[in-house]
Amino acid sequence: MATDKKRSTISSHILKYTGLLGGVQALYVLLSIVRNKFTAELIGAVGLGLIDLYTRATTLMGSLTSMGINMSAVRQLSAIKAEKGDEEAKKYVGIVRSWVFVTALLGALATIIASPMLSLMLTKNYDHILDFCLLAPVVAFTTIASGETAILKGVHQLGRLAYVTAAGAIALLCIAVPLYWIAGLGGIIPVLLLSTGAAMVISLRATHRHYPYRINLFSPEFKAEGRRLLTMGMAFMAAGAVASGAEMLVRAFIVQQSGLSESGYYAAGFTITVSYARLVFMAMDADYFPRLTAAHTNRRESNNIANRQIDILVLLIAPFLIFFALMLPILVPLLYKAEFTIVIPMVLCALFYMFFKAIYSPIAYYSLAHANSRLFLTMEVAYNIVFVAAICIGYHKWGLLGAGIGLSVANLFDMLNVSIVYAWRYKFRFEWGTLQRIGIQFALLTAGIAASWHTPWAVRLTVGLPIFLLSAAYSWRLLQHETQLTEKLRSMLHKK
Repeated sequence: MATDKKRSTISSHILKYTGLLGGVQALYVLLSIVRNKFTAELIGAVGLGLIDLYTRATTLMGSLTSMGINMSAVRQLSAIKAEKGDEEAKKYVGIVRSWVFVTALLGALATIIASPMLSLMLTKNYDHILDFCLLAPVVAFTTIASGETAILKGVHQLGRLAYVTAAGAIALLCIAVPLYWIAGLGGIIPVLLLSTGAAMVISLRATHRHYPYRINLFSPEFKAEGRRLLTMGMAFMAAGAVASGAEMLVRAFIVQQSGLSESGYYAAGFTITVSYARLVFMAMDADYFPRLTAAHTNRRESNNIANRQIDILVLLIAPFLIFFALMLPILVPLLYKAEFTIVIPMVLCALFYMFFKAIYSPIAYYSLAHANSRLFLTMEVAYNIVFVAAICIGYHKWGLLGAGIGLSVANLFDMLNVSIVYAWRYKFRFEWGTLQRIGIQFALLTAGIAASWHTPWAVRLTVGLPIFLLSAAYSWRLLQHETQLTEKLRSMLHKK
């Protein structure tokens, strides 16, 4: 009885913060839909391709120069606040900010130096050197904003984190649409500069009230504590650089094979697959990671927390993906333009990518919780090698359809690899009930995607809609049982 109560408490906690941050992410997605629609109409597939290339380039440069502080700071701050209190956490925030400031400047300088290489690699010529130089501040702004977000996660101020996400999405929409309307393709770099600058200001405002912005590059603690911060962060930096490099290699390969327009279609397909489902994963970094870190010495508790997180993710994402698959012929023209419907087969094949991610993501945090940077980096390198190979081979053979297959194959590999290695290293075990839920929802998702494949609307709805309703009902019943969701909703309504 006590075990069931504990399971319910953990599941309720996960669902609460998934709802809080997922609700904000839903707003983010809604605003992204509006922004992407206008962007596609105003600058087309070529513009989307350029935005994607510029974004991947700045992400790579940020990953190479950020020293992984945005990840290592979360773990360190969480531990300091729990063990030593808020005053010590405030001192550590100053150290984090000092190092983030240094890495932000380093990132901007490195982007300017690397601009000829980036232009040649991504566009096959040197015509965009000035563009990449102008993007140097984007790297600095993003690094500083990521540092402030890490502080909010580390001190567990999830309400302010939600505010930063929502305000950033609104700012991006208000900046992007008018500039693309006025300047077309010429508005891309100004949009990136202004939107990342706005995100930085918003994140600084969110943290300033409790942690006023101060840096000290000459204090003894800057070097002493910074050494530990950087030692932990180097693996995160390397992993981030590997992931960003892999993404950029895929884009460069598609541009070399088919040009910027095709890269734009791939970017749209990837965005549709990943971005609109990520609201389910929003609470992972902010809530799940600190809790798993706190329990990492207790194997039974860690397994319980991880299995509950997998349960919630699988039960939430499976009905969403099925509905998404059924509605793609309506959603794609709504999100972009009618010409983008060519990405529908890619998205259908890639939807398994997100389902597999829901299973292995909670397990993958084990190495982070145990501060095992070497294992974390090894797993990331292995995945990204398979990621690049699977997508490039798939795209070369079958175009965008093959890219979608490659995405799912890469994540299937990662799911199997993470599950096996972490079962050996950390004694992680799937609970039988969790495996049952995964199996049932995977079967329903497969049936839903099959019903969505080149079928008339009559077949799509008569076959696919019952599958969606079955998946949703199954998830609702289990979520209600695990979290007493119905009773809590009734209580909320009664209070109102």
